[in-house]
Amino acid sequence: MKKIAILGSTGKIGSQTLEVIRSYPNKFRIIGLACGHQSPTFKSQIKEFKPKIISIAEKDGEEAIVKVATHPEVELVIVAVVGMAGLAPTLAAIRAGKDVALATKEVLVIAGELVMREVKKHKVKLIPLDSEHSAIFQCLATGRNKEIEELILTMGKGPIAKKSKSQLKRITVKDVLKRKTWTMGKKISVDSATCMNKVFEVIEAHWLFGVPSEKIKIAVHPEYLCHSAVKFVDGSIIAEIGVPDMRRYLQYALFYPQRRRLKFKSHLDLMGKKLTFEEPAWDKFPCLDLGYESLKKGGTMPAAMHGADTVAVEAFLQGEIGFLDIPLVIKNVMKKHKPIKRPSLDQIIQAEKEGQILAKKYLRRKR
Repeated sequence: MKKIAILGSTGKIGSQTLEVIRSYPNKFRIIGLACGHQSPTFKSQIKEFKPKIISIAEKDGEEAIVKVATHPEVELVIVAVVGMAGLAPTLAAIRAGKDVALATKEVLVIAGELVMREVKKHKVKLIPLDSEHSAIFQCLATGRNKEIEELILTMGKGPIAKKSKSQLKRITVKDVLKRKTWTMGKKISVDSATCMNKVFEVIEAHWLFGVPSEKIKIAVHPEYLCHSAVKFVDGSIIAEIGVPDMRRYLQYALFYPQRRRLKFKSHLDLMGKKLTFEEPAWDKFPCLDLGYESLKKGGTMPAAMHGADTVAVEAFLQGEIGFLDIPLVIKNVMKKHKPIKRPSLDQIIQAEKEGQILAKKYLRRKR
């Protein structure tokens, strides 16, 4: 039985991981569970899975979640906590020799260079859980990294992407939170609408697969059945295609490197389906260019960009700024931040905080 710790067990990813584990009860043993807040859901999980160690962030603090991630019996740590809270336990798990299945974007967006350095040093597996990165991870089983021509990250095309520039000025929070394909939290819904979430994924892909930004492409894919692809130097394009269901990627990570039958109604019949791909609307969504710029400047710039985005998104959700003001806030912060090359963890955390401070100053002046 593979021994698992789940950080963020009451969130959507954590809950779906437990769904998969329930479907194969003789293959996994839950050693540790961690969540942000006490809840009936967490109490129910403890009663059902009887973990040896638990932590509740609001009560126990960061040290406790690190203990869950580094428990001696744990073999695989599922990191699905929100935001910066995932950074310390991910690094601790890697340094303790644990394999990590990662859903928390911020870990690689903010500290990708540092994290991947530790992965290499401690010779552990870092398995991506995002659908796009899992898709690429799977596609790369057919070839070697040096044979990559380009990575193709797909993105959907919802109602907001179809609006004109003038219509985007009038986008409301309610408009942004209406999502059909994936159910998301408010922050990631806004990031998806501005395309900032997609450039976070570009940054993740750069670190996960060691591919330069100029070889990472974004393709709009309205049907959202192809979850990303790899083009190799011989012209072959290998794609991962399926219905959008996170449980498929979670099960792949849990059983990796094996595949098992998915015991949910999540199988795609390709007959009658069509797959189309389009160039992104770069002119309407300036966050795309800002994200690539932050990756090229490197060092602490992605951390500062992330801090600025956090503040800008919250201001939009509170009705303080418009939808098109979000990239303006981020651009202003990136102009002011002086990136530090090969930063330490403390410098990364400080840069993220600086991004937030600069964004708040900009917003105060704007008012």
